[in-house]
Amino acid sequence: MMQVADIKTALKDDTIFNAINKEFLSLDLDDVKNNNQDLQKIFKKLIEAMKRESPLFNETFQRIMWAGSYYKKTRVEKPNEYDINFVINLPIKTKFMSDCPGYIKIKRTDDLPNVSKASNNKEMKSFIDDDSYLNQEKIRTWMESILSKVARTTSGNDQYIKLDRYPQITKKKSGPAFTLNVRFSNGDFVDIDLVPVLVYPIHNPPPKCSGKFSHSYINLQGSNNKSQDNNKCWSAVPKPLNNNKGKFPDARHRYWRLCFYDYEKDILSKYGRAKPVIRHLKKLRDTEDCMKNIASYYIETLCLHELQIFEGSNKVSSTFLFFTMLEKFHEAFQKRCIKHYWEDFNLLENMGLDEMIIIENRLNKIIKEIKKSIKDDKFAIARFVLKKDELEKLKRVINDHATAESNPKEIQTESSNESRCIII
Repeated sequence: MMQVADIKTALKDDTIFNAINKEFLSLDLDDVKNNNQDLQKIFKKLIEAMKRESPLFNETFQRIMWAGSYYKKTRVEKPNEYDINFVINLPIKTKFMSDCPGYIKIKRTDDLPNVSKASNNKEMKSFIDDDSYLNQEKIRTWMESILSKVARTTSGNDQYIKLDRYPQITKKKSGPAFTLNVRFSNGDFVDIDLVPVLVYPIHNPPPKCSGKFSHSYINLQGSNNKSQDNNKCWSAVPKPLNNNKGKFPDARHRYWRLCFYDYEKDILSKYGRAKPVIRHLKKLRDTEDCMKNIASYYIETLCLHELQIFEGSNKVSSTFLFFTMLEKFHEAFQKRCIKHYWEDFNLLENMGLDEMIIIENRLNKIIKEIKKSIKDDKFAIARFVLKKDELEKLKRVINDHATAESNPKEIQTESSNESRCIII
């Protein structure tokens, strides 16, 4: 078995890593720009329509929060899914409680909501249960009802929203969640998960959060602009909950999922070499059938726990960093645990033991095969990261590049000869 020094030497060349990143993992900048412009135009019109249908939405909607791996720049391949959060500011005083890591309960502490109209006041009261807790299920239902009012036609279980000068939007419902299907100007169809969220500043942190969520830690790990850090927020997200394992000791509608997207995005930006490694790990996951249930967030969190690997790593190849994280990936499934970055709970707790064993064994085999063949096969890692047709394309790209380097263009001397002055 190769020693660390040997594998580090064998993986010092980033030619294959960089080619994979360029050909298969990097997003086209023009697509990113055009998609963002389409989203902004569509949501401007959609929000205007929603405000007309709901006075309470008009009063409480604050802004759009762009979320997900697309905006963290850790997404692989062409984006066909987006996560968009609508920030809602409810005009009530609250306090936070938690009896389940990763989730909070939000309790109203004032007597009456302070909204401008009696009808809005009544609607606000419907969000609050008999014990003064905010009901996240009612918030989601309220948001969906507004979109249903905006929709002009219905067919089956789908509803259609038509905005002036924009393609038809389909609103799809799957259980308690809903998704918008939108056609961009380039003809591509994308799914957008739209979620209402409540946001709070860093000086009002959630309870029982780890020591990582503090002014000193955020300023250390995040951006160098402390004023920007102080303006960032954490979110309470009303996601549907599964309580099959009795995780939630109280009524499910009281639990809001904690989200620290702003901070995670900034940390990954500071440790920029982590992002291509995350993309490679996600691509490996997508290529391996047994790993389909590993969420992108699990992979990002795994790398957040290993930031020291990426700190001051300029002299280490990205290929070696990827292999190091591949070993960490394997160790996580050996231990059956990827800890949440901010809270003390296991992200893998809902994954079955048999599935984790299969993934552990597969990762172990991949690592052994790479160690065995990397000295003689420069595509040893690519064989697992890419699908067969992609691997063949990569080989052609590498071979074409090698051919171009071995046959440089001849230096043209005609023009220089013509420019010489000969004095007789």
